[in-house]
Amino acid sequence: MNKTDQTKWTLLLNPHSGGGRGKRDLDQIEKLLQSQNFNYLLIVSEFPKHAIQQAKEAVENGCRHFIVAGGDGTLNEVVNGVFLQKEVSPEQVLIGMIPVGTGNDWIKTFGIPNTYASAVEKIVEQKTLFQDVGKLSYSQGGVEQQRYFSNMAGFGFDALTAQKANSLKEKGRSGMLVYLQSLLAAFLQYKVQKVKILIDKNPVEELLFSLSIAIGKYNGGGMKQAPNAIPNNGIFDVTVIKKIGFWGILTNLAGLYSGSYIKDSHVTCFQAKEVFISSQSDLAGEVDGEALGESQFHVEILPKKLQVIVGDLQ
Repeated sequence: MNKTDQTKWTLLLNPHSGGGRGKRDLDQIEKLLQSQNFNYLLIVSEFPKHAIQQAKEAVENGCRHFIVAGGDGTLNEVVNGVFLQKEVSPEQVLIGMIPVGTGNDWIKTFGIPNTYASAVEKIVEQKTLFQDVGKLSYSQGGVEQQRYFSNMAGFGFDALTAQKANSLKEKGRSGMLVYLQSLLAAFLQYKVQKVKILIDKNPVEELLFSLSIAIGKYNGGGMKQAPNAIPNNGIFDVTVIKKIGFWGILTNLAGLYSGSYIKDSHVTCFQAKEVFISSQSDLAGEVDGEALGESQFHVEILPKKLQVIVGDLQ
């Protein structure tokens, strides 16, 4: 008898992940879990942000072990549900991941294989880590909002690209071309703007192209935007890209995937526990690929607050 026999899990599946792969592959995922004697309750999310409420209610009803079958956005919603509930401290909840999404960026840092069978094997092994979590505060429609993230927050061009990618995903598109097409569409639309950034009380004022605040290393479908990020060291990796131009984007495209783009003279890297961002004009923001309102932002790190199942960390 292995550990999965005695543990009650909640399998939270997003049927829309991966351009509909979640729905198509549900039987396959369930058979893999059943073959390993998992005792689980299936919950299927039905609309955007539904998984936030579902995860919150599951914890309030006694769930302490989640398997998330979806992409980075689904994981983000589950994490937010875990942090919104008041029954237990978030550290008492364990999350495992079966990647079904289009980008699947979180798993790349945390060593989770991008195949169902191998991902289930990692959940059976239950090698765990307490990772950092980002807490982002902003206002939308005059109402103060908070959103937690487990991988990366982005602002400016990065956020606009995420909006474009989400629009394509909603139309059923998936794969790497979603991100490349979104990059081009965002570049044609985006205009740099002067942004004030306070990085651990150190002021930075730039004509901003893009800003990322990272826990994990990857974003945008495999781009290594934060090559030096360590997910459990209690510090964000912050990358500021100044106005760079179309040629600068083209010459750094390969470097975005290898991480070497940070050597470009237009790029400056910082480490911080807290970041304030403000702009005179609207500035788009996103967390884990999920678009937020356009606003001023306050981002702070919560060290080692989320217990996750991992493989071999990068």
